[in-house]
Amino acid sequence: MSSSSRSDSDELELLAIGDVHLGTRPGSLPEGLDEAGVDPRVLTPEAALLATVARAVEEGVDAVLFAGDVVESSNARFEAMRPLETAVRRLLDAGIPVLAVAGNHDVEALPRLAKMIEGFELLGAGGQWQTRLIEKVGGPAVEILGWSFPERQVRNSPVGNLLRNPIPPARPGITRIGLLHGDLDASGGSYAPFTRGELAEAGLDAWLLGHIHKPSLSEGMGVDGAGPVGYLGSLVGLDPGEMGVHGPWLVRVNSRGEVAAQQLAIAPLRWERFDVRVEEDERPEDLADRLLAEIARVGAEIQAQGSVPKALGLRPRLVGQTRHYDDLRRFIDEGRWKGLLRSAGETLVFIDKVLDGLELAHDLAALARGDDPPALMARKLLILRRPSEDEERSALLAATRETLQGLANESRWAALEDGRDQQDPLSDSALASILVKAGTEALCELLSQRGGAEAGVAS
Repeated sequence: MSSSSRSDSDELELLAIGDVHLGTRPGSLPEGLDEAGVDPRVLTPEAALLATVARAVEEGVDAVLFAGDVVESSNARFEAMRPLETAVRRLLDAGIPVLAVAGNHDVEALPRLAKMIEGFELLGAGGQWQTRLIEKVGGPAVEILGWSFPERQVRNSPVGNLLRNPIPPARPGITRIGLLHGDLDASGGSYAPFTRGELAEAGLDAWLLGHIHKPSLSEGMGVDGAGPVGYLGSLVGLDPGEMGVHGPWLVRVNSRGEVAAQQLAIAPLRWERFDVRVEEDERPEDLADRLLAEIARVGAEIQAQGSVPKALGLRPRLVGQTRHYDDLRRFIDEGRWKGLLRSAGETLVFIDKVLDGLELAHDLAALARGDDPPALMARKLLILRRPSEDEERSALLAATRETLQGLANESRWAALEDGRDQQDPLSDSALASILVKAGTEALCELLSQRGGAEAGVAS
């Protein structure tokens, strides 16, 4: 299949969109957004998609590409139908072809919607690689190679299949771009795992990937002049775990066939985390004013970088050694700062949660020289501070993993395995974080019992 493009630029331009997940709403939004002047509906994937379509029309791109998980689920297709059809119709009316591949979330929904929305092109249906030629009159041409999930879980590499059954180029020397949803360098996974080596062996000029919500596509030409390879990321941060810049990518192909990418930071909602260093004697009442100032500062910094979201959710993390560990922990646990709203220029800034990265203000090594319970706990915490290859640290984490394995394997957690960007709860980093937090709390309590003055903590 092929079509001639319609923009006036000397370059062929594509707008590439990662995971949209129509049918979902961002989590962790605070109450009171309406009263503060921000309608929560303008922060949704639907709103982000419509803004992206407007940008595509404004840029006069030559095609729009979706890298899978356009829709959250089969049930969500009813809610997704109207905004998707509106988006596709506006693009087609502007002469812009719309191509997509199905991901693991919309393996059922997207093919159904593609049949109902005239002009919406699904590439690679049924797990069979398919190509689409985009041509620019008197200018560059590009061949898009796409593959769609045939079922929700795919354990074999789709790129491996392409290597075994290569598709000849539409013409010699044409620029070729892969559009694919799946797990990069996740051997043995359930979501179409493939390797960076396979992508390189395929010989394409660029790979635009969906599935992981953190963008990893390189800006510009890529490494050593090669074409860009990486994840487009979610179109808008769907929860506080999806931090940083989000938005579609403008992919340009010049007359020499070189491919370059640029992310457009137009997502209406953004999430960020930053550290707030606490002084040893700083109390909660002292910290409150600093938090108010810090969130305004971060909001202004992000706007200065060229990102002007309608809402910015922040997770400040308190770090440093403190003599008021218990008081600050209560300050965090009470959650009084959750939902605090401030304005920073055109952006409404709010605190989603205050995170705990605090340490007790004492010398763990000195405490560990004793033989009482605080000394034993201090020695465990010192072990957790060692490098990841340390044998004692590895043994401690392995024992913890064995203890928690039965709990983690209970059927009630099975649904979490299909979660977006799901992380292993029993990984070394996750277990170490749990143990450090629990151990610090226990040590604080033990030292308080022994005497606050000796421990250097507030009574």
